[in-house]
Amino acid sequence: MSETYLLPQQRNKSKGSKIWHGGIVKNGVTRWISLKTKDEKVAMKWFAKMQASLYAPPKEEQQPSRIKLRDAVEAYLADVEKVRRRAKGTVREYKKHLHCFSSWCYSKGIADISEITPLICSEYARDSLAKMSGSSAKAKIVFLRSFLRWTAQIHSINMQNPFMGISLSKPKPEPRKFWTVEECEKIIENATSEEKKCWFALMAYAGLRKEEARLLKMEDIEGFKISVVGKGGKAATIPISMRLKEYLNQYLISRGDEPGYLFPALAKLNHTNLERFVRKAALKAMVSNADTAHYHRFRHSFASNLLRKGRSIKAVQMLMRHENVTLTLNIYGHLLPSDLEKEVEL
Repeated sequence: MSETYLLPQQRNKSKGSKIWHGGIVKNGVTRWISLKTKDEKVAMKWFAKMQASLYAPPKEEQQPSRIKLRDAVEAYLADVEKVRRRAKGTVREYKKHLHCFSSWCYSKGIADISEITPLICSEYARDSLAKMSGSSAKAKIVFLRSFLRWTAQIHSINMQNPFMGISLSKPKPEPRKFWTVEECEKIIENATSEEKKCWFALMAYAGLRKEEARLLKMEDIEGFKISVVGKGGKAATIPISMRLKEYLNQYLISRGDEPGYLFPALAKLNHTNLERFVRKAALKAMVSNADTAHYHRFRHSFASNLLRKGRSIKAVQMLMRHENVTLTLNIYGHLLPSDLEKEVEL
């Protein structure tokens, strides 16, 4: 018996969900599927497409080779940005992942979707993802699997997703590189302005992420505490150390107490212009691993230096705002005291 379709509904509206679901009836049984959209127009387009398919004359199966990889990438990114309305940062990451994948495919002479086989995907994972952490590699494989599934659905291509079954064993994690407190001080002192010095200090001595520190506002700092909205929209209050307080006070003397962003000049710069500041200061300061300097290393240094000072792993977890202490242990456990001769005494 052929399928019929029911008008989309917001089935969990009473629970606060605004996601539309489409109804598929087959053999008298109704199955509801999530349309993954809050837009009624998009839901109705799905219904119209399904209804049209009931009366459309049979046609030859479309060959995937007619879909160019370049066209598929452009269509997917347009859908992500304009239909699903993902955040700018998310769209930027999607573009970067697809650029890496498509560039690799082009280097192998692959230009059509039909040429992306499980063997090709396995080779890509081996060549481009094997050196990443297990979680990063898995996230990219899941994303590319989603991209190819969306492409097959939107173009009515009957093909098995070539990324299905592709996985990488988790490599042994390498200890995170970090700067000592003395090295952090050297980098901060080699910043080219008081604004950048204070920005670096917030990352090095409060563990803030680059954007968290850059987009702080004057009202986010009160007394010896910083209010920040971090990853996943989670709000937190972070204490200010005496060392960081000195940098803040010194900067605020030159900035003044006008409301707005704490770092007005930095808040206006785009992502690309920001990347060079820390490497330039690290190279000038001649610290370790200066050629691979990046902003997140300040955050790793904050946690690492706390543990080297003997602070508890639970305190570090809370200051880093990790989901649980296991995550903190997995990243920084190698820095904990390892004198087993003392630990064995009862």
